Amino acid sequence: MVRCRDIGAVDMMCYLNSPEHIAKVEAEGPSPQMRERLRVRRPDVPRREGRLSYTAKEYVELQDKMGIAKSLICTAKLWEYTENRPTYSLYYEEEDVYKWVKDAPGRMYGLAGYNPLDIMGSIAKVEKAIKEYGFKGVYVHSLGYNLRVDDRKYYPLYETCVAMDVPVSMQMGHSGEVMPSEIGRPMALDMPALDFPKLVLVGSHTGWPWSEELCAMAMKHKNVYMDCAAWEPRWFNDNLVRWMNGTCRDKTMWGSNAAGTGPVRAEARFDQMDGLLKDEVKSLILRENAMRIYKL
Repeated sequence: MVRCRDIGAVDMMCYLNSPEHIAKVEAEGPSPQMRERLRVRRPDVPRREGRLSYTAKEYVELQDKMGIAKSLICTAKLWEYTENRPTYSLYYEEEDVYKWVKDAPGRMYGLAGYNPLDIMGSIAKVEKAIKEYGFKGVYVHSLGYNLRVDDRKYYPLYETCVAMDVPVSMQMGHSGEVMPSEIGRPMALDMPALDFPKLVLVGSHTGWPWSEELCAMAMKHKNVYMDCAAWEPRWFNDNLVRWMNGTCRDKTMWGSNAAGTGPVRAEARFDQMDGLLKDEVKSLILRENAMRIYKL
């Protein structure tokens, strides 16, 4: 039985949880959209006051406890569709991520963000983050902008990432937030994959409820990959498990999609995959694929 702690897993999708960022989030408080999201999703569950934060040293200690060798920290640029503004807790800058990860070399790496409403400004930040900060790629949360990932507003980012030889991962599937979901259909990866054959594209969250579309894109295109970040194994359908064990075994990565206690919960859940995924496949998904794709 292969477990995260046995192989030194790579968590390819985490978010900023530095003391400085959490203090800013707590001071600002949730926007109307985020308050509605919390009310609708689990109105019966009491919410813990405050959020955990970690220094870089403390986060590495958490990684060690869970058997996570390396973590990729996304620069989130989450846009609130109904409010037409940055979201309160998941919109921050590359410099904020760099200040956190630089104190954990070899254990924490940054991923730049992208705001398609500020193309030139975002491209400049991406280039700086990769050239000066050593970031390993870009993460895009497209749904709040109501722009499919084949929209031309993303093409300058794709051109930049090809030139800099780094992957782009993006939100795929439905939206858990109050924003459009249809634009998250993985079939939208088809044209970018054709137009940029040297660009590594990573569709996130299994693409549910269109997981078959994401697997189809990964099987069709040499440069399209996928991850199961945030997705509990008990939610994997039979076709997804079959493809992860088969054709997509070299194309799938794991991520917690969280910070703080998120890796703890995600690591425990992935260790429940026994009987679903083969041991050699778990090693690929938990570590080896991310090491190769992100050049870690």
